Amino acid sequence: TSRNARYLTQLAGRTDIPVYAGYDKPMFSKLERAEDVHGNSGMGDMEFEEPKKQLEAGHAVDFMVDTFMNQEHVTLVTLGPLTNVAQAILKEPRLKERIFEILCMGGSATAGNYNGCVEFNMAVDPEAAKIVFDSGIRIKMVGLNLCRQNSMTREDVAILERMPNQVAKAAAELLEFSVNGDRQAQLCDACAISWLIDPGVVTCALPLHVDVETKGEYTRGMTVCDYRDYIGVTPELDIDRTIRFQISDTVRNATVAMEFDAGRFKKLLFDTLESYEK
Repeated sequence: TSRNARYLTQLAGRTDIPVYAGYDKPMFSKLERAEDVHGNSGMGDMEFEEPKKQLEAGHAVDFMVDTFMNQEHVTLVTLGPLTNVAQAILKEPRLKERIFEILCMGGSATAGNYNGCVEFNMAVDPEAAKIVFDSGIRIKMVGLNLCRQNSMTREDVAILERMPNQVAKAAAELLEFSVNGDRQAQLCDACAISWLIDPGVVTCALPLHVDVETKGEYTRGMTVCDYRDYIGVTPELDIDRTIRFQISDTVRNATVAMEFDAGRFKKLLFDTLESYEK
C-alpha cells in the first residue's frame, strides 16, 4: 500500500504530499487480504515501475500524533482498517480532544461484504475499530449501505478513457478491473472523499450510536448501529429518516451516511479527473 500511494502521488504530480508507512498487520488478528477484489498488488492488474518518490522517515502513527497535537481543526480521513488510528490514540490519549473529526470509510448500517453483516475494513481489525468508535471523537461514517448506491459501469470506464491525461487513464484501468470482475463496482473510498469535498453529495445522514462487535462468531467486526428510534412503521422501510419513537438513550457517537446523490458524485469525480489535463 505504501508503494501504491507513492506511485499515485507521483502519477498525479503531487510528490509534495508525504507518504508515511504504518503498521502492516492488525493489532491482534491474522491479516486478511483482498486480492480477489483489488488484485495481487492492490492495483488491479496495472503494472508500473518502482516509484522514485520515497517514503518519509518515521512512522505513520508518530506523524499523526505530531500533526494533531500541533495543528487545529484537521479532519482525519480513514480509507482502510483503523489500526494506525487506534495505535495513535493509545500512544497519545489527548488525541481524543485534538482530532477535530474522523471521516471513516468502513462499516455498514445494513449488510456487509466480508460476510453478511461485516464490512471488510472493520473485519481486518475489529479491536482497532472499537477503540476509535469508543474514543468520543466525532465520526462521520460512510459505510457499504451508502457506497452500494454508487455503481460504476463500463460506460463510466469509457468516459475516463477518453480523457487525455494519465491520471484519468490510470483511473479507467483500475475501474475496468472491477467492472470486468462481474461484481458491483463501487468507488467506496471516493464516496467518502466526495462527502468531504462536497457535503451535498450525501443527502441524508443520521446521528446514531455505533458499537463495534469484537467477540461474535459471525459478527466480529460488525458496526452495530442502534437505529431503534428510526425503525419504520412500514415493512419496506426498516430505517426511517426521522425519529419515530424515542427508545434508545445511548450516546450518538457517529453520523451515518444513508442516502447518496450518485449523479452529483459522478460529476465531481469526472470534473476532478478531467482537471489533470490542465
